[in-house]
Amino acid sequence: MAGMLWVSDREPGILDLFAELLPEAEILAPDELEARLGLGQRPDSLIIDGTQLLGLAPRQRADLLRLPRLLICTGLLLASMPMNLISGPGVAVLAKPFCVEDLEAAVEWLRGSPGALPSPSAPFAALVQRRRPRRLRGRLPTA
Repeated sequence: MAGMLWVSDREPGILDLFAELLPEAEILAPDELEARLGLGQRPDSLIIDGTQLLGLAPRQRADLLRLPRLLICTGLLLASMPMNLISGPGVAVLAKPFCVEDLEAAVEWLRGSPGALPSPSAPFAALVQRRRPRRLRGRLPTA
């Protein structure tokens, strides 16, 4: 990952998790993120809480959608988010709660790892979920 990466979330546990996984990231409280955006500062990549993103001024949201990588971590249903908010070419959504595989896929994507999904050229926000299918309990009946 080249450039400056910021992480902002309302949940301290999420901030701690990303701080551990991405030591190069700058961890920002929501009010600090808003202050920096208000001063015209922009990162190269941003991880942000979905509700926090919705609370930003429309112009700030539009600026963030033009970032090379914007990872929205949210407990909101994708269908309940405005389409224009999640349709940027460098936008991905990580649904909360997420599992380790989802988190690893998101970090791979942020770092631009080859083969990482979603592609930054995707026309619609990709949902970062690589969860393995649940195993069936018991055995399937045989014919």
